[in-house]
Amino acid sequence: MILNGVCVIWRGSIDLQRLDGMGCLEYDDERAQHEDALAQAAFEETRRRTRDFEDRDRSHREDMEVRAGVSEDVCMSV
Repeated sequence: MILNGVCVIWRGSIDLQRLDGMGCLEYDDERAQHEDALAQAAFEETRRRTRDFEDRDRSHREDMEVRAGVSEDVCMSV
């Protein structure tokens, strides 16, 4: 389980009739590495999508500037 952002394993025993027992939490290194890899992949995907969006936005702005320049030239020549 993940407890406050830390991967842990609970080890212990519980009496289900009395809801009484003892246990401890141990750091789960293997699961932590897996979760870190998932987080890194999600971060890289977000970075890639942001970069793609910025590239499309820049291209769109450049196209709009070119069109604005062409329409000004047409208006001046008329």
